Amino acid sequence: MLQRFFAALRAHYGVTVFFLYLGAFGIAFVGTFTLPLIAIFMVLLSIFLLVPAVLLGDAIGALSRKTTRPYLRRGVCPRCREQQGPAWEPPVYRCAFCQAAFDPSGDPHEADESVTPTAPNLTANDAS
Repeated sequence: MLQRFFAALRAHYGVTVFFLYLGAFGIAFVGTFTLPLIAIFMVLLSIFLLVPAVLLGDAIGALSRKTTRPYLRRGVCPRCREQQGPAWEPPVYRCAFCQAAFDPSGDPHEADESVTPTAPNLTANDAS
């Protein structure tokens, strides 16, 4: 349960911080016309709170990796909790049931979008 909590928190942390900063911008924008001192204070505060927000995101990522690794060691998918068979091999642990993929460190594995399926390499000489 703790692993799922940290995984969900990690997945939605960036969007949450973005909308908090967007709300602060809205308040500061309105404050520019009503009470400029509040707007100046909020701009300075947002700059100084950016470092703790990044550090908190890093801490959440570390906790998420720490709670995911025991499942990987046992051969259990951290997302669907199914016991894995022979396909559960490093360097990327991919679940045969839900297709979730994890690095050995516990990070969710992102598919490399720059790699395309193999297609014939056509050059100008081959086209004719």
